[in-house]
Amino acid sequence: MHLPAAIDLRFSQRPRNWHLCLSVVLVTIGLRARAEENLWLDMARASITNYELLDHASMLADDMLEGREAGSRGGRAAAKYIVQHLEESQLTPAGTHGRYMQPFAGNSQNLLAMLPGTDPELQREYLIVGAHYDHIGYGSRRNSYGPWGYIHNGADDNASGVAALLEVINALSRTDYQPRRSIIFAFWDGEEKGFLGSKHWVSAPTLPFENLKLALNIDMVGRLREGRIEVGGTRSGQGFRRLMSSSRMLDGTWLDFTWEYKENSDHWTFYEAKIPSLYVHTGVHDDYHRPSDDVEKLNIDGMRKVSQYLVEQVCELADTDHLPDFRVESRLDTPQAQLREERPLPMLDSRLGFQWERTPGSDESMVGSLRVKRIDARSTAARAGLRSGDRIVAINGSPYSENSHLPILTLPSEAEVALEIERAGTDMPFSVTVPLRGKPVQLGLSWREDPAEPQMVYVTRVVPYSLAARAGMELNDRIRGLGGQPISGQDDLFTRVQALLASGAQEILFEVESRGAVREMRVPLGLAATQPADATL
Repeated sequence: MHLPAAIDLRFSQRPRNWHLCLSVVLVTIGLRARAEENLWLDMARASITNYELLDHASMLADDMLEGREAGSRGGRAAAKYIVQHLEESQLTPAGTHGRYMQPFAGNSQNLLAMLPGTDPELQREYLIVGAHYDHIGYGSRRNSYGPWGYIHNGADDNASGVAALLEVINALSRTDYQPRRSIIFAFWDGEEKGFLGSKHWVSAPTLPFENLKLALNIDMVGRLREGRIEVGGTRSGQGFRRLMSSSRMLDGTWLDFTWEYKENSDHWTFYEAKIPSLYVHTGVHDDYHRPSDDVEKLNIDGMRKVSQYLVEQVCELADTDHLPDFRVESRLDTPQAQLREERPLPMLDSRLGFQWERTPGSDESMVGSLRVKRIDARSTAARAGLRSGDRIVAINGSPYSENSHLPILTLPSEAEVALEIERAGTDMPFSVTVPLRGKPVQLGLSWREDPAEPQMVYVTRVVPYSLAARAGMELNDRIRGLGGQPISGQDDLFTRVQALLASGAQEILFEVESRGAVREMRVPLGLAATQPADATL
């Protein structure tokens, strides 16, 4: 992007605040570029409609196609429909002999098209975004849960994935998107017979196999429930969770970055060939491989949300500076390993040594108090003279205001807390100074590194009532950045946060990813000891 004509960076007579002027110019340019990028992406996503998705799915899952078994007349009719749309999108054929088709095993055929890359250094690289278009025909004991002998239309499996991929292609071609690296769009045949189409392509690639950097598989995305989009395979290379997260998640959708990775679709073909491989999926259901998997049961609006998510992520994968290499250790990453690795740290012991409950005031205008409910007889609070049943009306000279008041003031205190007590049988309130156990809590946050995501950490403990808890930080949230800059790992984050705390900063700005959604989290620090805030460490 060129600089605006009114800006002259030569500064023949340098103004006193020239560096500030330059910073403002660069920020303005960056904001303008971001706004243009967002506008383009908004246009691409808006071009995906429920009507077009339903139209694709209805055609592919019609009884006339007789279940689209690989090599059948219904399968060939589905292929003809897909090729027609590839031609309309004016994508470059990427099959054999300059065509979109790659025939194999008699009448079966893969369909491949390319959106060429434009970056001089990256255009030779490519990623494959694929979906299988075959299904199981009339079904049999071998491949159907019954009843057999009826047309299995496979509306979700995988007319939904094909429809989504066609709409991704349409969105990118309508908006004249020019990726940095090339994108191959693949419609696989024979998936239901053992991934025959993707296996054939790997054994006889139509492009130099050594330039393939990533495979993304779209399979069964037609039954979105409770907003859950399953994203598998992010462990197959370092940094894929970051690449597949978004600050633009739609209408309650969220990403389940599962560690489960099975030999159950075409992504497995590429994984076995040591190519980083991802898949997007919305879950199996009772109609899976049954005649009842019909278009009427598809969540079309959910398909739109998944397709709009895919548009953004396909562009992110095509345009990122570097795509991760295959991670051999991913073979050890199972759901059981995930439970072990992401286990939370134990909660910290109470610094007070007693439990309390809120008691209401005598009328609506009265704030009320805290009543000591249970006290550890061996605690410093008991030795200081506190008793069960005592009512706490002030803390460190500040009148009690709410249930969280006591822990908010106690967590960051150095050594002791002064409580003003009302006790049955006494005429006047009196003070009790309670020595605190343990060390002061600054932000109330602990984290750990993930070897598959080296530029982020995940949260392993959030201390209740701490700044982190009041900010909304939760277990397994991912911290990706600090102060608008990425982090290199847990040591980098610790050092930079400690420096901010020591500098007397008024706030800390984190970039946090939670279930795929990326957001900024501002953590005010100045009044942390006296009133509720946000936060982290």
